[in-house]
Amino acid sequence: MANDKPGTPSKDPAKVDGVSPWTTRRKTVIGIIAGIIVIAIIIAVVIVSTARHTTSTIPSGSSTPSVSSTGSSSPAPNASGTSSATPSAVPSASPTSAPIAGPGTIKPGLTAQITKFEAVNGVAKTPGETSGPSVRFTVSITNTGSSAESLATTVVTVNYGADRTPALQLSEPGGMDMPASVAGNGTATGVYIFTIPVDQRNNVRLEVDYSVKVPPLVFQGALPL
Repeated sequence: MANDKPGTPSKDPAKVDGVSPWTTRRKTVIGIIAGIIVIAIIIAVVIVSTARHTTSTIPSGSSTPSVSSTGSSSPAPNASGTSSATPSAVPSASPTSAPIAGPGTIKPGLTAQITKFEAVNGVAKTPGETSGPSVRFTVSITNTGSSAESLATTVVTVNYGADRTPALQLSEPGGMDMPASVAGNGTATGVYIFTIPVDQRNNVRLEVDYSVKVPPLVFQGALPL
């Protein structure tokens, strides 16, 4: 004989306290999803907050530092890689010519002339010199101005022949350097010995290089010996 009373519904053995396992699992899943959504929202808020803080720390305006107008700066290179600064004026490299026995102008107020040519036998006195047939030139520089002119940088050189072969300078016999200056309305003299083969004396160039700022004065021609 059954224990159930007539008219009383039987209990579902799959339910616990009247709640089905499916309902319990569904609530659990919903809770997990809700937790994930909350965590995602928190992460998004943190990221946005961090981004705003980083942006607020960047200074407004151009990030290129300004250059003081009083400071020195190097000239910007141009497209070829060279400086765009304008170089200082360089004098013409073309020398001033004069006949071998005539006067020549170094610059306004300053003239030069070879006043004597002498065939001598050059004597070697220092290392690097070689004795041999030479020419001794007496060179005078005249200052027609009223103030003294410096001759400290004046250099005298000689070459000969079509190939302009440099002549070797000797100190003997009788060599004498040009003075360091020439007085106003005065004349300074130097004596220079150069080895020049006898058969090469019909085309000689003596160059008076007064200064890097002044083109050289060149005396050229056959030596009057």
